[in-house]
Amino acid sequence: MFISQKKLIRTSSKIKQSVMNIRQYQQDEVKALIKRATQSVEPDSYSPEQQEHLENVIPEMNLKFAEKDRYFYFVAVEDGEIIGLAGFQRENGTLAGIFVEPEHMGEGIGSRLLEKIEDKAKEEGLNEMESLASLEAVEFYRKNGYEIVDERDQDIEGEEIGVKVMVKTL
Repeated sequence: MFISQKKLIRTSSKIKQSVMNIRQYQQDEVKALIKRATQSVEPDSYSPEQQEHLENVIPEMNLKFAEKDRYFYFVAVEDGEIIGLAGFQRENGTLAGIFVEPEHMGEGIGSRLLEKIEDKAKEEGLNEMESLASLEAVEFYRKNGYEIVDERDQDIEGEEIGVKVMVKTL
């Protein structure tokens, strides 16, 4: 199951065509990407200690999720390189995270991954998705049709981190 997106890249005076595919995650292929994506966030909403904690625990936490059968993860691959990752818990539609290589942010990759997740959730019989959105990700989810229904401090591996609970009806 792939989603392809063609992209034209201008290199010097040449134009080359690049294709992005979205496919199901395979074990052990994304830890470095999650770490880079997490480290690239420069939040105004979290303390330096909270940000450091997130950088340290989010990669391992998502790898543990990805290895469980109750989660679906997808990767975006361009020219043989993984440039994005997203997953959700299949029983309840809770997003486990969306990560995009910092140099590819703003290219629509996160939205394409989210679309793939939402399609898979519908296939699984879910009618709603939920995100415990980091404060920096709220605008991304809003642009993709999610609404804030609550805000709270969430225990993320022993550290209380502020999140917005956002939902979307599928």
